[in-house]
Amino acid sequence: MPVDRDALRYNMNHPSRGHCLIFNHRIFDSHTGLGERNGTDRDRDQAKQLFTNLGYQVAVYDNQTVERIKEVIQDMAFGIDHKDCDSLVIVFMSHGEQEVLYGRNGSFKAEFLFDCFNADQCKSLAGKPKLFFIQACRGEGLDPGTTLINTGPKDETDSGALSYKIPNTADFLICWSTVPGHFSWRNTTNGSWFIQSLVHVLSTQSKHDDLLSMMTDVNRYMIIHFESNCPSQQHMHGKKQVASIVSTLMRKVYLTSKY
Repeated sequence: MPVDRDALRYNMNHPSRGHCLIFNHRIFDSHTGLGERNGTDRDRDQAKQLFTNLGYQVAVYDNQTVERIKEVIQDMAFGIDHKDCDSLVIVFMSHGEQEVLYGRNGSFKAEFLFDCFNADQCKSLAGKPKLFFIQACRGEGLDPGTTLINTGPKDETDSGALSYKIPNTADFLICWSTVPGHFSWRNTTNGSWFIQSLVHVLSTQSKHDDLLSMMTDVNRYMIIHFESNCPSQQHMHGKKQVASIVSTLMRKVYLTSKY
């Protein structure tokens, strides 16, 4: 039991913040037919800096095969003792579709990223937050957005228990860059909208806000500040994007500095 049953916050006072794995895929084997993901190396570098600053032990894996991805995930789940760690972070950046993600040489079911870390599988992370940030398309759908117009008046403002049972799937936060069935935008120079927004918000707000609140702000920042600019391809022009944040967290996550 890493924290009292009725605690409102996760215990983030272990000796180590925890491990962060960053999987970054820019190039793919020719037989996959997948194009190069220009701009993703900037996402990788920004994500590495962000989570290093937040106290994580960061390991980066570029352009890995599906087999190697699974090997690294299983080693993190079953080969490492996380008892002295606050949490786990996994950042995955690649091509994707509705139910699958891609390694360099092919696809795998997205659930593989998460299932090894269920409480009954990775016991040293039981009761601790497992945080996933996934930059990948989940289909080809495009969101044209809807314009909101202010029509109101100009001045209007608007426990001491010894034990308890949790679901094996509790304590996860899975942040997808886009909603199911939709395209995920990436600038070839500046990186993806989602990672840019994530880095901006967590870098500026982690000293005082909890993570789930910050992810709401990530969405707002991305919605307000990004819109596709492809005038030569009208079907791709003027589109918007919103992240999908799936939480089974039972407490608040604070990433304030340990020191």
